Amino acid sequence: MMYKAEFELEAITPIFMRGANQNRAEIRAPSIKGVMRWWFRALAGNYFGSDIVGLRKAEEYVFGSTNQRNRVEVHVDCNQKPRDIIVKFKGNRPIFDKYSHIHELPYIWFSLKILASKGQIKRYYPAGTKFTIKLRSPDHKSFKIALATFWTLVTLGNIGSRNRRGAGSFKFTGGDLDILKDLSLKWTYATINDLRESILKAIDIIRLELGVQPRGNLKPQPYPILNEKTSFIGLLDTKAQDPIQALREFQNKYKTFRQKSVSKKDRIIFGLPINLRGKDIQEISGLQSKLKNSRRASPMILGVTSVGGKTHIRVVKFKTNPYHPDMELNRFSDWNIMGLFDKNIQEFPVFGSLEVFK
Repeated sequence: MMYKAEFELEAITPIFMRGANQNRAEIRAPSIKGVMRWWFRALAGNYFGSDIVGLRKAEEYVFGSTNQRNRVEVHVDCNQKPRDIIVKFKGNRPIFDKYSHIHELPYIWFSLKILASKGQIKRYYPAGTKFTIKLRSPDHKSFKIALATFWTLVTLGNIGSRNRRGAGSFKFTGGDLDILKDLSLKWTYATINDLRESILKAIDIIRLELGVQPRGNLKPQPYPILNEKTSFIGLLDTKAQDPIQALREFQNKYKTFRQKSVSKKDRIIFGLPINLRGKDIQEISGLQSKLKNSRRASPMILGVTSVGGKTHIRVVKFKTNPYHPDMELNRFSDWNIMGLFDKNIQEFPVFGSLEVFK
C-alpha cells in the first residue's frame, strides 16, 4: 500500500532556486527534500539531544541514505514559467525589474543583488507562482513524519537562495488539506495560539511515530532544535499591505540595529562569512581571513505569515552550542545580541522565550 498526499502551494515571496543548470530556475524535489530533512532534525532533536547517532538513524529510516532505502518520495509539479531577471545599469549601479523585488531589499538580499548583477542568477519564480508537491510513502509512520516535517517547512521555513532572509516563503492553498486537519495541523491562523498549538503538535507527531520520549534536560546542541529551551519564534507586527513591504520594514529595523546598536564584532552572531573593515575591529583584527572564508548559516530565519488576516514577519531563531566549530570564532559569538535584537524590534512571542539567548 502506498500512502499519498498532494498539496497545492503558492509563493508568497519570489523563489530563487536553481538546479544543475545554474541558469535555469527550477523548484526542485531534491532541494525540497533536503530542507525537509533539516526540519526533521529540528523536530526530532527534542527526543535525541546529544544522541547524534540515534538522530541519524531515525533520519535515515525516514529519508534514506547511501546504506538505507528511501521511505519518502517528493515530487514537484510547476506549470508556470519562471521570469527573467531584468538588469539595467546606471553607470556601475545595477537596477533590477520590479517583479524580482531585489531592488527593494538590497540589504537582506544583498547576495542576490551581487549574483544577479553578474548574470549568475538569471531567472526566478515570482510571488504568486503556484505549484504542487506530492508526498508518497509505503510506510505509514514515515508518511506521517513526512507530513509533519513538510508542514513545518511551509509554516516556519522557506526554500531557495536567501531563504533565511525571507525569499522563498510559500503557503498552502489547496489539495489534501484534510490530511493535515486529521493530524491537528492548521494552515491558516486566526490567533497566535493556533500557530503555537500546531507547532507543538508537529513536534508531538515525531514522538508518536518514532516511539521516543522528550529529553527533560535538553540543552542547545551543535544542530538546531525546535524546542522552547533552544529556540524562539516571534511575530513582528507590521503596517504592511503586502509581504515585500513587510520585509522592507524588517530590513530597515535590522539594518539600523546592526549599524547603530551593536559593535562590528557582534555582527558575527548573524552568520558567516562577513567582511569587517574600518574602525572598531581591534578585538578581531587578526580574524579577517577566517571571517571572510568561514561559513555559518544565520541562526535567524525570516518568513512571512498571516495571522488573523494581518501580514506579519515571522522570525525563527535557534541557539546552538557551539556557535561555530572554530573555537576562536566561537569565542567572539555573543548570543545575548539575539535577545537584544528581539527586544529592539519588539516581536510578539509565539514559541519559546528570550531567556534562550542568555
